[in-house]
Amino acid sequence: MQLSKFAAILVLALMASAESAAEPIGIPAFMAIPRPAPTAEIRYGSAATQAIDLFVPAGSGPFPVAVLIHGGCWTTKTAAREQLRHVGADLARRGTAVWSIGYRRADEAGGGYPGTYQDIGSAIDRLRAEARRYRLDLSRTVLVGHSAGGHLALWAAARDRLPPTSALRVAEPFIPRNVVALAGVGDLKSFAPLVPGICGPGIVENLVGEATDSRPDVYADTSPSALPATDASIVMVSGVLDRLVPPYVAYDYARAVRDDIAVDLVNVPNAGHFDLVANGATWIEVRRIVERALYR
Repeated sequence: MQLSKFAAILVLALMASAESAAEPIGIPAFMAIPRPAPTAEIRYGSAATQAIDLFVPAGSGPFPVAVLIHGGCWTTKTAAREQLRHVGADLARRGTAVWSIGYRRADEAGGGYPGTYQDIGSAIDRLRAEARRYRLDLSRTVLVGHSAGGHLALWAAARDRLPPTSALRVAEPFIPRNVVALAGVGDLKSFAPLVPGICGPGIVENLVGEATDSRPDVYADTSPSALPATDASIVMVSGVLDRLVPPYVAYDYARAVRDDIAVDLVNVPNAGHFDLVANGATWIEVRRIVERALYR
């Protein structure tokens, strides 16, 4: 499959003149956004972070589902699934159910390799058990991951292609066939040298695990770009002003998979790292991309 729209970036002219001159949102302003409580919290493990925020729209359904995976450098230093509750509430108001996943991070007990990935897989597979109760339409699903969550969303879309010997492989995983990665890391190996300066030391080592005789390449089952081609429709959204995960990171992934996977690259002008999941014009455009994936 040839790479879709790789040579030309889809640039979104999405801001009026007053907004286009605005500075990207910073962490204090992002954290100050009001975050409504979810409809339900569903536990899938004993750790505090092994839980799912569920937002269910009004009406009888069945509802399409956006599976959210939060970012935060794969660490406990930032907020967990709570940081995307305003996004979940907004999507639910417009008719999309939201399944927002919490997971053990690379610097907490049980997290890293293989625990972080196993948590993501277990939380996604739990959809099958809850779909009828909450009127979820699993034929219309999209994975939406921000930053580190973008890496995990891209990985989750290809986990049915994991090596047979991988500790992360499970029988009959549920695979959403749409991915919207927001400042996502698809080529973990190429991004790894930057992680200590952004996230702190030891994160990558915990996230990929140790090499062994049976697993000499630690990126073979942890980096989305190293996995066999997925059938998922993939959109990589980047903020032009993002200093943490700049647009070239999406390009690295697109180049790595260009012979096998069609990737749409979307660069958002005047947007930084957190604008992609904050209230405002940038989020409205991101939301359109998410809804387009569900209703295509």
